Amino acid sequence: MAIKRKRSFGSLLFSLLALVAAGALLISYLALFLNPTDYPVTMFFGLYYIPILLINLMILLLALFRYRRALLIPIVALLPTLLVADRFVKFGRESQQPAGPSIKVLSYNLGRYDGGGRRVTSNESVSGVKRYLAEQDADVVCLQEFAVKDTASLSTYLPEYPYRAKHLFKGNRFFGNVTLSKYPILQSRALTFPESRNLSLVTDIAVNGRTVRVYNCHLESYSISFTSLIKRLFHKESFTDEVLQVHDRVREATRRRSAQVETLLQSEAESPYPNLVCGDFNDTPISYTYHKLIQTKKDSFAEAGTGFGGTYSILWPMLRLDYILLPQEYTADRHQTDRVPWSDHYPVTTYVYFDKQP
Repeated sequence: MAIKRKRSFGSLLFSLLALVAAGALLISYLALFLNPTDYPVTMFFGLYYIPILLINLMILLLALFRYRRALLIPIVALLPTLLVADRFVKFGRESQQPAGPSIKVLSYNLGRYDGGGRRVTSNESVSGVKRYLAEQDADVVCLQEFAVKDTASLSTYLPEYPYRAKHLFKGNRFFGNVTLSKYPILQSRALTFPESRNLSLVTDIAVNGRTVRVYNCHLESYSISFTSLIKRLFHKESFTDEVLQVHDRVREATRRRSAQVETLLQSEAESPYPNLVCGDFNDTPISYTYHKLIQTKKDSFAEAGTGFGGTYSILWPMLRLDYILLPQEYTADRHQTDRVPWSDHYPVTTYVYFDKQP
């Protein structure tokens, strides 16, 4: 009899844990639709969608083999994941190889050449990035957190790209966004954001008789080093104070990013040309940022990627922060995420096929 009571308690405890995990996963879905400025808690659940998902998958397996009475809980929680799974991982997809004119687009956050915390010097990162970009031979290259000691040297950076646009801020070095193109740049301007040194570099590019507007974006980051954060937490007397400081910083970054997305969407709506939106959004595919920007777009990874889509090297493959979004009437092919060691982000490339001849 005692054994039966013990099992009943274990089953009840498992069901309770399953409900908590399911609730966390369901809240993470809400991060797609609720503005984190108004509902900041949903942003945290969206950010940790992958580990929350893995916990629910583990609960599903345990329920299948031991706690069958609780099986319905993880099944219900996991069902919506079927609608968003291709934003994170894709398996077994063959290349479409569509016909027609196309350009190869590359987006890369260089992290100011800091090597992403690896044992790579700044000079090694500069040389490595140059070699990588030369090998990729993309038609349009969108760089974020590009850094250079003086702007004059930018004219000699990758001379195979005769057309270039930039918006750089002055610090210890000049840093910001740079767009390189093998096609003529008709005009460019910086879409800057209040209270921030993040921006979107807007460039109109003439491609074989058509004009395409390219948004090279670097949206608000959390400005948190996860490695240093862990060290500080373990060496700080007041754990709660440190957590609150991080929470405040994340919440402020989220508030700014939400406003930046609205500014970007307004600019897109006023564009007379088809828009490509590339760059580091500093948000996952389970986020308000992504949901708003993808409304009238295709995600090149969801359309043409394979494997894991993660682009943040430190927590790979959990965080996908870098994107290439294209108009619905265009087609993406051969999306690729290259795990090169020159930044804390990985570069993404895709071929963009136009809908028809101009």
